[in-house]
Amino acid sequence: MPGMVRSSFQTIRGRQPALTWAVVALKSPEHAKTRLARVLSPAQRRYLLFELAARVIQALHDTAGIDAVAVVTASAEVAAFARGLGALPILQDGECGTASAFAAASFRLLPLQPQRLLMVAADLPLVTAEALHSIVAAGEDTGCIVVVPDRHRTGTNALLCAPPRMLEPQFGDNSFRRHLAAGESAGLAVRVLESEELSLDLDNPEDLDELRRRGGAPAASLFEGLQRAESADRGLEAQACAALTG
Repeated sequence: MPGMVRSSFQTIRGRQPALTWAVVALKSPEHAKTRLARVLSPAQRRYLLFELAARVIQALHDTAGIDAVAVVTASAEVAAFARGLGALPILQDGECGTASAFAAASFRLLPLQPQRLLMVAADLPLVTAEALHSIVAAGEDTGCIVVVPDRHRTGTNALLCAPPRMLEPQFGDNSFRRHLAAGESAGLAVRVLESEELSLDLDNPEDLDELRRRGGAPAASLFEGLQRAESADRGLEAQACAALTG
């Protein structure tokens, strides 16, 4: 397995060492965004998964101080998508949760000897390279973690560990407080970074409402894409019905 990671890394980045890696964890399309099922169709949820992931991955590529990007997933389709965006795909055997996915990615990257690892949520509609760079800048010292909370200060939307594997990822319910406690217990310098651009993740209908409230070009383009996805899905349904009744 480590040999496969090294080979893929050299294909993407050549032979220059990557000191700072960023990792995004992505579910398979059929398992993604299920809490939005009552307001979004399957086609819209699929669009949301790939559109938000593309925004995050591209922003990471554009971030000063990030040398390489990886995507950990159990989906061959998502892995191919990530590879097309210049990210290293790390395939898992099955869905295992965000914390376990990040932990597995950290282990798989060990042969490349990264000095820092930035774990980022895949569903940040307002993400910018500038906001991501602020995390990297805050985590320049060895023996520290940088924790970026969600807008409720309950979840974690980004976590930087320098060096990697000094802290077991705690993503899940109340992960913000658990990351802080784990970092303090490990004797690490714990830094909290509040970021308007990184605080909003799209997990439930209320998050979509908040995105509408904030407005702006990134929000407008996302909602336009959701409308197109729904229209295309209805068109396919109409064609299928016509074929059955024709």
